[in-house]
Amino acid sequence: MNKRWFSAALLAALLIPVPTRSQDALQTFPLSQVRPGLKGVGRTIFEGNKIEEFQVEVLGVLKNAVGPKHDVILARLSGGPLAETGVILGMSGSPVYVDGKILGAVALAFPLSKEPIAGITPIQEMLDVVPAAKSAPAVETQAGRPALSRGEGSIRIKRAENDPVGRVIPDADSETFDWEKMFPAAARGNGLAALRLPLHMSGLTDDLVRTATPLFERLGFEPMAGAALASGSLADEGTDSEKDLVPGSMVSIYLMRGDFNLNADCTVTMRTANNLFACGHRFLLAGPTAFPFGESHVITTVPSIYASFKLDSPGPPLGSIEQDRFGAIYGAVGKKAPMVPVHIQLATTLNKLESYEFEMVEDPFLTPALMNIGLVSALASKERMIGPSTFQIQGGIELANGDKVDVDDVVSGDANAGAMAGGAAALPLSLLLGSGFPNLSVKDVRLSIVALNDRRIATLEQAWSSKSEVRPGDHIEITSVLSTPGGESVTERIPLDIPLSISGRTLSVMVGSGATMNAFQNRFSPLMTTPRDLGQLVKALNRMRRNNRIYALLMAPARSFVLQGDEYPSPPPSLVQTFLADPAAAANVMFNGMSVVGDAETKPSTYAIAGQRIITLRVAGAGE
Repeated sequence: MNKRWFSAALLAALLIPVPTRSQDALQTFPLSQVRPGLKGVGRTIFEGNKIEEFQVEVLGVLKNAVGPKHDVILARLSGGPLAETGVILGMSGSPVYVDGKILGAVALAFPLSKEPIAGITPIQEMLDVVPAAKSAPAVETQAGRPALSRGEGSIRIKRAENDPVGRVIPDADSETFDWEKMFPAAARGNGLAALRLPLHMSGLTDDLVRTATPLFERLGFEPMAGAALASGSLADEGTDSEKDLVPGSMVSIYLMRGDFNLNADCTVTMRTANNLFACGHRFLLAGPTAFPFGESHVITTVPSIYASFKLDSPGPPLGSIEQDRFGAIYGAVGKKAPMVPVHIQLATTLNKLESYEFEMVEDPFLTPALMNIGLVSALASKERMIGPSTFQIQGGIELANGDKVDVDDVVSGDANAGAMAGGAAALPLSLLLGSGFPNLSVKDVRLSIVALNDRRIATLEQAWSSKSEVRPGDHIEITSVLSTPGGESVTERIPLDIPLSISGRTLSVMVGSGATMNAFQNRFSPLMTTPRDLGQLVKALNRMRRNNRIYALLMAPARSFVLQGDEYPSPPPSLVQTFLADPAAAANVMFNGMSVVGDAETKPSTYAIAGQRIITLRVAGAGE
């Protein structure tokens, strides 16, 4: 009895499918044997949870059809509703079998075609998205993505003399997240192209959906607003199980879940044990990644002259997408993808307290944009976008290691102040996740926002120093006077220390708003350094200039330079002459005619600050 049981168990173990590239083991149909006239069947869901078959007739093989070494099998589909709908958005990944062997996945179509003619991605190309074994794997982040390089173009910190921490000084366009530069555009036109993935968007305002639609279309999605059937509750356990994810079933990849939802759909092509292959083409072409996915229930198929699509409702997460490549996405069933929880409390102008809860994928490119979308939508759904308005924002971004980046700002304007508020948390998230430090993970984001129905921009009217003549080592106080919209005057004071190393005849103090100081330093003071570690970056982000403070930059008219990332304000003239005389040395040096030797600020205000003033100080005894 025991011997018989052992033999049965051994046979069962040998029959368990395992992830492998062997075509025989996976019963794949070789591309080399594909000929016109071959007949096969495909599997997909047209309605409910029932996987149905449709017929496939091979028309031929298109060599290098969508890229170098990316062949496509051209086929005519029939059966089910396909004669009426054509190839349906959401069918991407539907497996096709010939003689019981898997040929590939429906993945491409001709836009506005009168017939359901599809392009099939060969199965071997899909299987090749799994990385080959390496003797020395790449350094990975906690989320499983390769660490970003902190080389050219990475985050930099600008600092004044004797300032070991410095500030992150964002560029003028840093609050605009240009996805067009981050991802290649998806194909458009009348030629054979990857089926666009239906992107269900719910919880977002109509205006925001219209604004975001061109962007998502460029990324290869077909945005569909008002997806009321989308399941978004974070507490929803659902009834789906991992065993429901089989070839032909629908799968949703989640970008956001909760009060705001973004999820894209395609079809499962193949599953071996806990390894899942789907879509038959890229999702975002993000490479190694970690996006949650789950089974999606098809409510109905909607015929459309433009593009028929499946209307569905996604269930709870059941796994994580680990690879997003040109030919397919690959996921691990049962693995949990890291998500960033976001908690927003909004004190509205109707004297009500509203709470918003959602989670978003943790990704250097997507997370900041999704944070911006969620925050702007929360504000736009409760507050006016036309007319004077102000948002006072406080909170923080907590990291898994316990560090916290503070969010404390005020945005105000005569129109669309909510859109300006989006960068308050999105910008520091972008700088954090884009820094490339290993094992960096965001624990959560918490924001508390107070909305006001008036314009709260205070203008800097006057500024003066407690001393007009200073000596090295002196302590001075800068007094600034702000004029509020109501006509009141608000006085703020900023302490400044005169460095002992000052040797020039005069000093300048620029007093103004955070935006003014950032623009000035980006244009005239390029001194900067790369953060040594995550701790220094967090400190620099916490010193990032805000709208609700007045800043004072103490500047000396002395040549300064940066050499190999280190800055040298007010260098000795002999050293400057040495670099100027040696072309080889000068090529590695960045010179500047103004040196920032002091950088101070006021305490936070309830107003957004505008304006600037310049104060000139005489240095007593200098040059005499």
